[in-house]
Amino acid sequence: MPHLHHYSPVLLLLAVFVYLSTRYVHGDHADGGHQDLPALLSFKAYNPNATALASWVGPSPCTGTWFGVRCYRGRVAGVFLDSASLAGTVAPLLGLGRIRVLAVRNNSLSGTLPPLDNSTASPWLRHLLVSHNKLSGSLSISLAALRTLRAEHNGFRGGLEALRVPMLRSFNVSGNRLAGEISGDLSRFPSSAFGDNLALCGPPLPQCVHAYDALGRSSGNSSTSATAAESPDASVGVSSSNGGFSKISLTALMATGIGNAVLVTVSLAITVAMFVYMRRKLRSASDAPDAGLCFEEEDKRAQGEDRCHKTGGLVCFEGGDELRLDSLLKASAEVLGKGVSGSTYKAVLEDGVLVAVKRLSALQFPAGRSKAFDRHMRLVGRLRHRHVVSLRAYCNSNGERLLVYDFLPNGSLQSLLQANGGGARNLDWTARKSILFGAAQGLNYIHTFPARPALVHANVKPSNILLGERGGACVSECGLMRYATNIQQSIAPQATRTRCPPELFLERDTGTTTSAPASSGWHGYAAPELASGAAARATQESDVYSFGMVLLEVVAGEGSDETMGMVKIGMLCTAEAPEERPTMAQVLAMMSEFV
Repeated sequence: MPHLHHYSPVLLLLAVFVYLSTRYVHGDHADGGHQDLPALLSFKAYNPNATALASWVGPSPCTGTWFGVRCYRGRVAGVFLDSASLAGTVAPLLGLGRIRVLAVRNNSLSGTLPPLDNSTASPWLRHLLVSHNKLSGSLSISLAALRTLRAEHNGFRGGLEALRVPMLRSFNVSGNRLAGEISGDLSRFPSSAFGDNLALCGPPLPQCVHAYDALGRSSGNSSTSATAAESPDASVGVSSSNGGFSKISLTALMATGIGNAVLVTVSLAITVAMFVYMRRKLRSASDAPDAGLCFEEEDKRAQGEDRCHKTGGLVCFEGGDELRLDSLLKASAEVLGKGVSGSTYKAVLEDGVLVAVKRLSALQFPAGRSKAFDRHMRLVGRLRHRHVVSLRAYCNSNGERLLVYDFLPNGSLQSLLQANGGGARNLDWTARKSILFGAAQGLNYIHTFPARPALVHANVKPSNILLGERGGACVSECGLMRYATNIQQSIAPQATRTRCPPELFLERDTGTTTSAPASSGWHGYAAPELASGAAARATQESDVYSFGMVLLEVVAGEGSDETMGMVKIGMLCTAEAPEERPTMAQVLAMMSEFV
């Protein structure tokens, strides 16, 4: 005891030191303030009434309650504020010292981007997404770690010579006011990354050309032109009295003009011939037996996608450019649930980005229909709508099929309906209307998407209507069950397969995993014309029926006039005959009277 008493002050000082050190490591100053707080509050000052930033209160942004803010080791590592109706400048967010991902797309942000290098911005910044705003000024970025730069549809001016981003993999500056020649390093990106910039030139765009005067001399060589004009022999080329052309020059110009006309005529004839030839080829192709499987831009496959299949990797779409199979392997995973189609996991990537990974059941999705499945996934990967969950990538290799979606944090409509055993009564009427209207918008977008044959969801039910951070409804798993072999078979516990990233699917807490009953899938929502296991024959009319059943379930238990109006819409959707049901566009029009 005396020895313990003797060392107690030392232990106390050590404890204080460890406490202060821990606070420093986790981003807090000794006075209780957070290092990233000033930058975030400075950005919020431009948007004091923004709904998306209403939760930005308190001394620390890393409590998990700040909307759109992700932290890593006590520092802000990601800010995700796409489509949040924000204004002002983005500069304060670029001052966050440890930020890795900044996504502020589809807002009304203005002003300029400050010059970004390792001394003025986070050296860890890997993904900068500022597209579809009102930003202006020049692009001056020198960051070795930057891998994604999406700045399309803004008002940026000047050239691209100040972009020094050697690790860049995803790049787009289309729809700006940029000018000048594209540097050699950036020329590796496709022409679509530079489109709608009228003054940009050089590969992959057309070559840069210089202006020439009528005599073929470079217009920039003004001193030579002036000397020639003052020479006594200048009258050979130009009339000294009125600046007109001599007979020799006029004859040369006429010859050049005739030659150009002949060249244009020949080119036009070749173009017409090619057009007629290609139209005949397309007509013959449309009569082929597999024409029904085609869709717009089906054959537009990049070589990188083919390599993905050969190496067992991912086929990536917009917004998933940085996803890699090895990064999914390293991600921490949490089981969200199991259903007829497979198991779903929440994965946290190295840079703090959350994704939802669906591992399809090998029983329901055998490898026999692999090509049709690939075609469908490439089509679904193009769907982009605020009420449709975006597919960012997929893996189809060695019998394993993984789908990588955006992660939506608030679960599904089914989880709300079953919460605390209270069903829909736990949701107020405004929230229920908003969810139904959002789901209807997403389903209508799927039905009207330009594809041949027309897209069908084929599994509309509450568990496939997910809720975003602000409660917005998003339709998930478009068309997936059309490729299932037996939708009525219940999910059964199976041994974990190891042919495609096994580490991602280690279930940390099997107690949280629930098995779907045998009646999962379409039971209770399937249209009467669909026989057991007839997912391949699902139609847009059967989608409408399923949506009507969901609508009736959500509005049950209320007696207001609006509720009765929605019930009538649900009854129209669930008409026995498919031809008597309204389209989703008509459903939206009827529902808009109550929203």
